[in-house]
Amino acid sequence: MNNTPLEDRVHDALHRRVDPLQHAPLTVTDVRRRAGRIQLHRRAAAGAAVAAALAIAIPVGLSVAGPAQRSEVPPATRPPAPTVASGTVVVDARSAATTDSTTVPLMDVDGPSLITPDGTIDLPRVYDELTPYGDGWIGVAVNDEPGVPWHTLEILTSDLEVEDGPVPTGGLVVSPDGSRVAWSEYDGTRWRVKVGDAAGGAVSDYLEFPPSPEDHEVAPIGFVSDVDVAATQNNGSGLVSTFVGGGNSPEALPGPIDGRSASPVGGVVAGLVGDDRTCSAVVQGVADTGTTLWETCDHALGPFSPGGQYVVGFDPEADGNGSPTLTVLDAATGEEVVTYEAALPRRTVGGFWTQVAWEIDDALVVRFWAGEDASMMRLGLDGTVQRIDIPSAGVSGLSVAVPS
Repeated sequence: MNNTPLEDRVHDALHRRVDPLQHAPLTVTDVRRRAGRIQLHRRAAAGAAVAAALAIAIPVGLSVAGPAQRSEVPPATRPPAPTVASGTVVVDARSAATTDSTTVPLMDVDGPSLITPDGTIDLPRVYDELTPYGDGWIGVAVNDEPGVPWHTLEILTSDLEVEDGPVPTGGLVVSPDGSRVAWSEYDGTRWRVKVGDAAGGAVSDYLEFPPSPEDHEVAPIGFVSDVDVAATQNNGSGLVSTFVGGGNSPEALPGPIDGRSASPVGGVVAGLVGDDRTCSAVVQGVADTGTTLWETCDHALGPFSPGGQYVVGFDPEADGNGSPTLTVLDAATGEEVVTYEAALPRRTVGGFWTQVAWEIDDALVVRFWAGEDASMMRLGLDGTVQRIDIPSAGVSGLSVAVPS
């Protein structure tokens, strides 16, 4: 059966308790360096909003007064297709070739630290999501104290000191081009989705939900156009609905659909569908809202590639040990492009975790489990398999930056 968010949290929390790792940290001065900040922004645009449980999302032209007018989704323009393998690619972390770099930032929650291609930044606390914002950062902090929300949103200075917050949140997402950030907040009465320029400009309320308890959590899942964000809300009993469109009277997509990701290319949302949520579908999120493009019961869908051409599929029966397979699907048709199959020692549980990040459009970075051993793997669409051999890239507390 599919993991619930609670099961994911418990499983992740259990695996966070390993011996702290030593890194060569950057200083606060290093963090301030503009060149490094620009590089981080560009890498975020390449498909890596920095996060541990990660979600990614939006570009928008909003004003302080309110959300911008919705726009029609422009015709999807696909990038040149990369060379892709056919059939099934076996993934064995023990025999895989190694690489000492990836453009995807990694989060070590046991340090805690952020590992980038330019070095390691020590963090003051554990974050599930962290991305450059203005002259500093915006992040989703993880809390395990009784009576404190599991996730809270913080806006940080360049010195990694809290400038605003914390407030209860369901997460944040970053637009594929890195120019916009969207997040949810609970003000004690109602949930809101806010959108702001990643450069730190104007912030506006994009979605405002009716008054509700805090456990009716709202979580942004991605951008469906330059001005539209898709978000989910839990009704307090575990039923999740997906909403698209700005304003204070959000309407759920028909289905119902439990959205997991979105793409501004074509304006689509991927998620679980039906009353029993045993199958998945890609549906229209803006034009012809709710129209199903294709449906599958063979895969539980994950993040879209930055260019919108592909979407990730996991085994729908995956449990807390991971998915035995990971399949890249054509986002327009649902056709299988390439499948990766986990090779595990006998009597060993494991597989691919749903924390996956796209490295541009032709490779994935994924956390891979085999019993108690964890590895970060780079899976090329051309069939190449590499184990990321950098400090702490094999520990249980390491995560990728991904949309959630």
